Amino acid sequence: MKKNVLVLENEVLIADDLCDTLEDLGYAVFEPALTYQAAINTLDSENVDIAILDIDLGSKKTGMDVAMYIRTNHNIPFVYLSSHSDQKTIELAKNTMPYAFLVKPFVSADVLTALEIALNNHAWYASAKLTPSQSEVFDLTPMEKVIVRLIAENKTTKEIADELFISQSTVKNHRHNICVKLELTAGTHSLSKWAIEHKHSLN
Repeated sequence: MKKNVLVLENEVLIADDLCDTLEDLGYAVFEPALTYQAAINTLDSENVDIAILDIDLGSKKTGMDVAMYIRTNHNIPFVYLSSHSDQKTIELAKNTMPYAFLVKPFVSADVLTALEIALNNHAWYASAKLTPSQSEVFDLTPMEKVIVRLIAENKTTKEIADELFISQSTVKNHRHNICVKLELTAGTHSLSKWAIEHKHSLN
């Protein structure tokens, strides 16, 4: 069965070219999303198997915001697409744990490799047998895992909020939810200790 691909790309010509490439490779492709909201609408209304997300959408919202939405609300892999491959862009992208990264301009072989690896890895993670400690980690949402990794790096709530472009209150809510899931006492150093002890399980 063909895999359904969502393409988020604000430049129409590039979006159409990528969709044509995907169809030639045997994938089923939705109408390309040109904006953040269009991508969210497709994710919530269609059966999307994998998403290709342009990082820079020429607006306040970016492909990384869509990635965060996917991590929180949909259990599908996503691949970033960008004309930028500088260290800052890579580091920001890593925080959302993409399954692959495509650099513009791309060729058909690059697209095929990125999607097949992403789909394969996602299937493996979904079916992997986990140890008890790993199961604890996998009870956390993707965003919670990102925050725990940053806590393990001794980042403060403000530093985490700044790095992830979210509010400090959102970080605090995530910290509270993590403590509840892990049965840790909030307001102590127990979360920091747990994060450091399990940081290698969060990669």
